[in-house]
Amino acid sequence: MNTTTVSGHLKAPARATGFSLIELMVVVAILGIVAAIGYPSFQELLASQRVRAASSALYDSMLVARSEALKSNATASFALTGSDLAKGWTIQVGGQAVHSQSALAGLSFSPANPTIVFGATGRLTSGANTAITVSTSGTNVKRCIRLDTTGRPRLTEGACS
Repeated sequence: MNTTTVSGHLKAPARATGFSLIELMVVVAILGIVAAIGYPSFQELLASQRVRAASSALYDSMLVARSEALKSNATASFALTGSDLAKGWTIQVGGQAVHSQSALAGLSFSPANPTIVFGATGRLTSGANTAITVSTSGTNVKRCIRLDTTGRPRLTEGACS
């Protein structure tokens, strides 16, 4: 008579679970290769976004200066925090600071220290036909902000010509 025991059927061979060291090392190597390929593009993206953010901040500050001059019927001017725009600026209306921008590291402005003064009518009394190029090293991304005699800033892609 052929009999089988229940305990013989319940014992299954032990199976390994998880990842082996080789599999884990292959995944880490693939991730390293993908990161090395993507790093330069990511650096260029960051530099490009710094230029865009700085040019937008300068553009917005010019709009604020013009509108504050119109609103308060007084002269509004840019006062540089340091020797150039990269160190920040403050907008002053009638001797009072109404808006300020902190330093913008890693960026360059050309010209670095323009004289921009809005009259009580919102038109430029100093700095007409000024063109400021915002750029950074490591990328060829540039943005241009132009001021005409009406005082309205215009923001365009590329260097000012």
